[in-house]
Amino acid sequence: LECQKISGFIFDCDGTIYQPCGLIPGAEDTLTWLEQSGHSYVLLSNTGAKPKTALYDKLTTPGAFECRPGGRVLPQERCYTAADAQVDFLTSGHLPPASKLLVLAPNDEWAKMICRVNLSLFVSWEILSGSDMDVDTAKYWSRDAQARLEWELASSEVKTPNGKEPPKVAVVFFHDGPLAGDWSYELFHAMTILLSFGAEFIYTAEDATNPSLDERFPNTTFPVPGPGMFVEMLKKSMPPFSSGRCFCCGKGGNMGRRFMIDRAISMLKDQGHSGERDQIMIIGDRFNTDIRAGVLAGIKSCLLESGAHRLDFADEFPTDLPSYTVKSIANIAPDLGQFVGKVVKSSI
Repeated sequence: LECQKISGFIFDCDGTIYQPCGLIPGAEDTLTWLEQSGHSYVLLSNTGAKPKTALYDKLTTPGAFECRPGGRVLPQERCYTAADAQVDFLTSGHLPPASKLLVLAPNDEWAKMICRVNLSLFVSWEILSGSDMDVDTAKYWSRDAQARLEWELASSEVKTPNGKEPPKVAVVFFHDGPLAGDWSYELFHAMTILLSFGAEFIYTAEDATNPSLDERFPNTTFPVPGPGMFVEMLKKSMPPFSSGRCFCCGKGGNMGRRFMIDRAISMLKDQGHSGERDQIMIIGDRFNTDIRAGVLAGIKSCLLESGAHRLDFADEFPTDLPSYTVKSIANIAPDLGQFVGKVVKSSI
């Protein structure tokens, strides 16, 4: 009965709506049912390399990924990504003018997104790409990172900081794994220096791997390194008590509740939903992103076993337990009162 109260749905995309080969069976039918029954929904992707327009294009271009709920084009205002959330975070005042950014990305899409929001702020930053950064430059930037830490400490102790405000230094990820250049030892060395001397670490997602296909191996999904794999490795280079300098803007991240889930709830409200959290559910395939996002936001959550994680992984994520679990998105419609999954909180 409790799940019948749900009238607003937040869907993950990869592993929930689609897989590398195309839409997951039942995805379009479920969204059609939601449209016809008057329920509100949004689609959230944890991609750090693509904006909401790219997600929309993927789901509306004829082909394996095309999704037409009720035979109509998917509304663009239902789509949002972690890259969008991170742009909002970076331009929210967190990174002041004259900050120094090492940005790792596969292209310059992230820059275009920021320029559309705040061109003057973007122009004020000193920005280097992964291919432009070297160890010597990192050593020079590390002096600014360390000076910034000391300046912020003095400010927090209500002392008068000495001298000019040092620039903030940050390592920023806008990628899903691949970069425009390459993951070289020199680049890791440079990032290690920056992070160990106080640079902030800003990234879109903690997904350790992403799925891929190889036509030579039918019916097999291979993992490729995702952003979370590099994040966890680089965090090891940061001194103890550095968690306050790490900012994850995607689903499940410490900034994700405000910049992604709250945004999704706002998108639901734009469709006429009340925004009441006990009437909202997030549905996805990963404990540490989708389900964690639900836990942190105080909304219901449902784990789908059609993607990265299964229910028997639950012991590895003891604080990220879903409200429900089902095999696939096809099991959600047409009647929420007939969930074929388990009420996880009472069975684990």
